[in-house]
Amino acid sequence: MGSNIRRYLTFWLTRDLKLLKYKKIKFFLLSTIGILILPFLLLFAITEYNIYKYPAEINPSEEFCIEGYFLFPKFYRIDSSLPAEIEINKDVKIFEKYRILAREICLLPTEILGESNTYTISFTYLSNPPLDIFQKQIEVTTHEYPKIEEIQIEENVNIDQVLEYELTYESSLLEYYIFSDEKSVQCEKESLLLKCSIGELNLNYEDTYELQLVSIYEGKVVKILDTRIVNTLSSLKIESSNIPSNGIFQSTSIQELQLSLNKEIESSFRTEITDESGNEISHTSSLNTNTLSISPSQQFLQNTKYFLRIYEIKALDGSRPEGGEFLIEFSIDDGPSIKSTNLKTGFSSTGDIVLTFNQDISGSQDIKRYIKLNSSTDYNFSIKGKQVTLKPNANLITCANQRVDISKGIISTTGLISSKGSSYTFKTKCERVARIGTSVQGRGIFASYFGNGSKKILLFGAMHGSEANTRTTMSKLIAELEVNSSRIPEDKTVIVVTTFNPDGIANRSRFNANGVDLNRNFNSSNWTQGTYFKENFYPTGGGQYPFSEPESIAIRDLVIRENPYISISFHSAAAYVVPSNTSRSVELGILYAQLSGYKYIAPGTQGAFTYDITGTFEGWAGQNGYNAMVIELASAYNDEFSRNRNAIWKMIEQ
Repeated sequence: MGSNIRRYLTFWLTRDLKLLKYKKIKFFLLSTIGILILPFLLLFAITEYNIYKYPAEINPSEEFCIEGYFLFPKFYRIDSSLPAEIEINKDVKIFEKYRILAREICLLPTEILGESNTYTISFTYLSNPPLDIFQKQIEVTTHEYPKIEEIQIEENVNIDQVLEYELTYESSLLEYYIFSDEKSVQCEKESLLLKCSIGELNLNYEDTYELQLVSIYEGKVVKILDTRIVNTLSSLKIESSNIPSNGIFQSTSIQELQLSLNKEIESSFRTEITDESGNEISHTSSLNTNTLSISPSQQFLQNTKYFLRIYEIKALDGSRPEGGEFLIEFSIDDGPSIKSTNLKTGFSSTGDIVLTFNQDISGSQDIKRYIKLNSSTDYNFSIKGKQVTLKPNANLITCANQRVDISKGIISTTGLISSKGSSYTFKTKCERVARIGTSVQGRGIFASYFGNGSKKILLFGAMHGSEANTRTTMSKLIAELEVNSSRIPEDKTVIVVTTFNPDGIANRSRFNANGVDLNRNFNSSNWTQGTYFKENFYPTGGGQYPFSEPESIAIRDLVIRENPYISISFHSAAAYVVPSNTSRSVELGILYAQLSGYKYIAPGTQGAFTYDITGTFEGWAGQNGYNAMVIELASAYNDEFSRNRNAIWKMIEQ
């Protein structure tokens, strides 16, 4: 029985030992498997469930953060389809050195992202070897680029106004500009507020512009945020003032400077008055709606310049003067001075002398103390306003230089005293006019005389009324002789008849009022009653008989009476010089042609004109021993005086 018990115990002990050994092996196997699998499960959990917060939508240029539990963040590989800088925040370190945990990973875009785009960000733990099972992906979508909220900007703006816009959100990478044509100005950012000063666009007052607000990244337009048409307000202007238009006061006592503006202004303006040396003039100023009054506290000085400056001035609508301020220059006059006179070359020897001053002249002074005529010529005077009239007690000498001397001291009605004198020289008229005849219709025929010599030269124009430019030539000759009368030799007298045929001029006709061609009415050897002009025949063009017309009689009698050494008749428009058949006429004619450039035509030349010429002045003059020539201007319209000037003077000086 003992052996049975021993066998029984041995059996159970052997059985228990085998079972125990099996459990140990099983435990070991299960432990080993658990130890191998558990880290993988932990890594899976770390990557799959560690992120608990991130933004689904982000701004295209702003930093965003992903929150979670990132164990040993050094072993994370972060891949992103958006360009960004990565920063790990809220970390836990041991020994202040080893980062074992992070609570936040932030991404800052390094460039502006596209609007409404979706980007993928992946977090891979133990990226080597790469196992997608340890990878977590998230997606973020960008907002639209910043826009502006609804704004209230007036259609009418000031040229230096600051326009304000509110953004939907802030973007640090974007810049904002206002554009107008090719000009632009950068706006200032204050959080969500944009302040855009359009003053740097140099807009003009009272004009229309298109303004465009844009966002810009790295010099390129990202988005057009606003486009609007605006009208710039008018500038602040001075509409009227009591300052004279020329800026010159004629009194030292100015009670008030008054300026009316086109708009009401704020009362914060400042004023300053200085003289030309920079000395300040004390004053007070006041404002009544749009009228500004400045009252000097001291008297101004004669012959001094002043400057009125109005600055820090602004209209109620915000506009300012062009240039930002008003600077007005004015002065106090220097006492009476001559503004104009009626003195001139060719002044009438019987005329009154009128001196016009720039100020009203006081009538309580003796003008003779200050104004002398030829040192000693006596005169009476009268004063009316700005004019002083001198009435010589005797006729002035004709064709002689005269002089008026005005000394300082003349007093104006406002008390200003002239501090400077002046002198004026003039020449009395040399021309002596005589009536030498009367036309068919009763118009006078006049001769002008210059010089007093015994040798005389006669020049006349407008024998044909259709050649009115020759009358102008003679009129300019009279003006020339008046100015340069001293050039006339002492032994010469120049006689000028500007208008031989006044009726022809009045009627714009070649002929006189009787239908006679006056240059066919002289008693030359070839006079005929019937005449030609170009292709036309005129049965009575030469008159009923030689010298049948009062005009030709007047010239004939003048020549006989004065016996000129040369008579010159001006016509147009063949550009010829045609002398009469005397040796002196030929000699002078050749000289005249050389000096004027006109073609010389010898006496009796056939074919110079395309028609027969009879009963001419130069034909009669030559046959009666008078020297004469015809000058044919080259133009039927221009007076050509400048072309003939030297030649005429040469004839006078012969």
